[in-house]
Amino acid sequence: MITPVNILLVDDDDRNLDVLESILKTDEHRLIRVQTADAALLALINEEFACIVLDIQMPGMNGLELARLIKTRKRSQHIPIIFLTAYFQDEKDVLMGYGVGAVDYLTKPLNSKILKSKVDVFVKLFRTTRALTAANAALEQQTVELAEVNGQLFNQIRERQQLETLVLNISEREQQRIGQDLHDGLCQQLTGLKFKNHLLEQKLSARGLPEVQDTKEMEKLLSDAIEQARSQALGLHPVRLETDGLRTALHELAASTSQFFGIQCVCSFPTSVTIQDHAVAIHFYRIAQEAITNAIKHGQAKTVQLRLAEGEDGLQLHIQDDGVGFASPLAAHGGMGLHIMHYRARTLGAMLNVGPGEKGGTLVTCCLRQPGATLTTEE
Repeated sequence: MITPVNILLVDDDDRNLDVLESILKTDEHRLIRVQTADAALLALINEEFACIVLDIQMPGMNGLELARLIKTRKRSQHIPIIFLTAYFQDEKDVLMGYGVGAVDYLTKPLNSKILKSKVDVFVKLFRTTRALTAANAALEQQTVELAEVNGQLFNQIRERQQLETLVLNISEREQQRIGQDLHDGLCQQLTGLKFKNHLLEQKLSARGLPEVQDTKEMEKLLSDAIEQARSQALGLHPVRLETDGLRTALHELAASTSQFFGIQCVCSFPTSVTIQDHAVAIHFYRIAQEAITNAIKHGQAKTVQLRLAEGEDGLQLHIQDDGVGFASPLAAHGGMGLHIMHYRARTLGAMLNVGPGEKGGTLVTCCLRQPGATLTTEE
């Protein structure tokens, strides 16, 4: 059901109002009749109107004066006014009427079709304006609600990032602790056992006992265990990263990978890179470490190449392997390790890309535009 639209009819003569009502009366119009300027102003305060049909000749305040007053009020200044007059108006009077806000002039006796047609236009315009206003208000409300949701989402993302950072920092500290314990605890104990074994070897050798061969084999096993424990300790807590920088730490990572996994892992450094920020260095090291682990574990790689250099886009780390690449479901869909690599890159504001290499295998690239690093080209 259509809600009727208000139309204000202003004329001091009841008979004229009856005529106007008979012409304009429909279910879509709510006609409000007034016979004085004061009554018209009161109606404009209490109601909204699509248009005003206003007689010019009225006792007291005439139509022109009333129109001028209507247009000075913010609430009613945009309401279209159709002037009615029983007398022919010269050009000066017509211009005066338009000057106070009239949109049209009609003379009596009225042509009912013309009046109805003009009023219908203003009614449609009023409905359209109301609909647009309502739609705009709804849209603004949706924007407000969307902003609130976006704000909540932003806070959730920030809280999640803070939590991820906390977990990552705790994990890093725990790895460092375990690495330190391996280096200072287990490695020292194994070294002590190796020393005692050496003393036992000397005693057995002095007595010419055949068990001396067992002590020699034990010494070799202990040496291998010490080397492996030290390598594990360096992987968990790369001390050289703090003292000698990322380049040395990556060299050691490549060497230990080659030694213990029986693959070829090499580094290349077209430029000399000194990173002042330890957090940047540790994240780059862990990304390289995780990429190598994935290449061996999931990619079944036999060769891994590490490359750290300054490029046009900033500091770049490349890890290329010759493994099966994205033929592996784990490599294609990613696991926790890949997620952590991406998170470490985001923490630095770096870009991480994992995809197929030009000659097969997998290529991991991490690029940091402003690494806070000092970069110098090697001679």
